[in-house]
Amino acid sequence: MKTTIRGVLLNVGDDTSQLLDHLMRKYGFMVRYAFKRQLEPETEVGALERFLSIDTGLPLRYAKDAVAEAAQLIKAQKELVKEHLRLWQQRVKKTTERINKIVKKDPNSRKLNGLRRKLEKRQRKVAFYQQYLDADTFPPVIFGSRELYLSQFKKDTDQAIWRQEWNDARNGRLAARGDRTKQGNPLLRISEQNGKWQLEISLDRGVAHGKVLRYDKLRIPLYVARKVSKQTGAINGLDYVALLRQAIKRSDPYQVEILRKRGVYYVHITVEEIPAALTTYSINGWVGMDTNPTLLALCHVRPDGNPAAFVSLKEGQLYDARSKRRDWLIGNLAKQGVSDAKELGVGIVIEDLKFIKDKETSRKFRRLTHQFVYRKVLEAVERRALREGVEIRKIHPAYTSVIGRLKYQPQYGISVHESAALVIARRGGLKIRRENVPKALRQWLLGKGQFNEQAYRKADSDWSIWSQAMKVIEKTLQEKGGSLVSWLGERKELLLG
Repeated sequence: MKTTIRGVLLNVGDDTSQLLDHLMRKYGFMVRYAFKRQLEPETEVGALERFLSIDTGLPLRYAKDAVAEAAQLIKAQKELVKEHLRLWQQRVKKTTERINKIVKKDPNSRKLNGLRRKLEKRQRKVAFYQQYLDADTFPPVIFGSRELYLSQFKKDTDQAIWRQEWNDARNGRLAARGDRTKQGNPLLRISEQNGKWQLEISLDRGVAHGKVLRYDKLRIPLYVARKVSKQTGAINGLDYVALLRQAIKRSDPYQVEILRKRGVYYVHITVEEIPAALTTYSINGWVGMDTNPTLLALCHVRPDGNPAAFVSLKEGQLYDARSKRRDWLIGNLAKQGVSDAKELGVGIVIEDLKFIKDKETSRKFRRLTHQFVYRKVLEAVERRALREGVEIRKIHPAYTSVIGRLKYQPQYGISVHESAALVIARRGGLKIRRENVPKALRQWLLGKGQFNEQAYRKADSDWSIWSQAMKVIEKTLQEKGGSLVSWLGERKELLLG
């Protein structure tokens, strides 16, 4: 598990600042140059690395890191083209299906003109990315971000401030990967003496010792972030200093990145964090977690598959709080959920969500989910579980909410989120592959001519029958002026009728 430790360089005078800026300019040049050269056919990586090292005077390791970073960026851009193409193709398909559905009901509907314009726009997007995929290339890349580049043309832009931000974005970074054979990071090495940290930076000059060039070193005091309580002196949260000490003691490789932002030099140190030993046992059952934009629903399931308890950890500020407060709230949710599971001695099951934006959703739903609350919550829970020694599993989320709503919500009188958490725990913890459709619901579907008992019993997966049941129920409720949300209230009348 990768963990990034943050720090700040201290006592950076004018001379030191000039040396750092000089190195950053050279590193930024190497990344951009390597990016352009690797787009050309028949570029030999080794020759490119040697050329950059000789041209800039920097150690060969800097050049290797810059070339590797540029190659990774090229690969990522090509993958983005495929992802965007697939996304817009899905959106074209969804919009086309929506238009066809409306045409069948009302060919003169006012919605059609707007939907057709939307379809044309999405088809242009598909053609845009298709041309890049066919040519095995990608749209132009602006180092420093396109948004920042275009902001210089705004009327109210302070050009001096913009120039500093632009320079920081393009030439305000120096990075080096770790090397286990060199016991850490040979170019940007971190050390501790008498409780004080320092960063040792390899420069672009040195003294020749025969055929070997010994590069000069620049040593700068480093502050490593640590949250110490002013009242008790205890460490709040993760002890990053102890984590860094452990990595250095084990001689683990660690990546160091120096970022300059308006004259301040921030340091990001990425180390490998070793998960804690497991303290949970399957004999105690499992806790399923259902993630939502405003709450975290939990269900403790016994080994026999029956629920023991339901809990909803609500936090209404997740979708409208500022980023730092939102991260703090998510951390608290994850801490509480994992602590509850650890106290019970049970593992956690979460959904393996892919975050594909191919659905036609309402404006309200997009506002709730646009800040990646789902991803942040799941990542926070997973990291916290690994640190606390709580076993964690991921499952495919297909139809967990549908099964919970149609099967378990009426049975236990719980919310749809808690019922989904129950399905998640059963599917991931107990590895129950099939959730049987209740007898009353099967008979009702059979009466509608929408259920095949023989095919249902032979099927390996029950997802198709649950999908079919959901569609039939939705259609029936819509005819009565309701929706799937009103299923719990109208269930008895619907099944008995």
